Amino acid sequence: MTALIAPIPPIAPLPAAPAAGGTAAAGTGDSFSSSISNALDQVQQSQNTASTAEAQAAAGQGSVTDAMIDATQASLDTQVTVALLDKGVSAFTDIMNMTF
Repeated sequence: MTALIAPIPPIAPLPAAPAAGGTAAAGTGDSFSSSISNALDQVQQSQNTASTAEAQAAAGQGSVTDAMIDATQASLDTQVTVALLDKGVSAFTDIMNMTF
């Protein structure tokens, strides 16, 4: 039997709202940057897994089916990452073009 594609992990809950006197931006930079870093690490791990599976299949040590599944998952992860990056750049551009 071939390995199934791993399910999408649940999204972590947002941190609690700051106290009435606190600012919303305080401390969110670290959590945002760590979230982005973790997401990029997961994409890199997915690509590494696909590369390893492809090398094993080429050497006759692994399943071609598993290699194709891993490659498709890595491709999908990369496409989603690029789409999110494009949306982020577009939003930044829109904000920068606003006149006040």
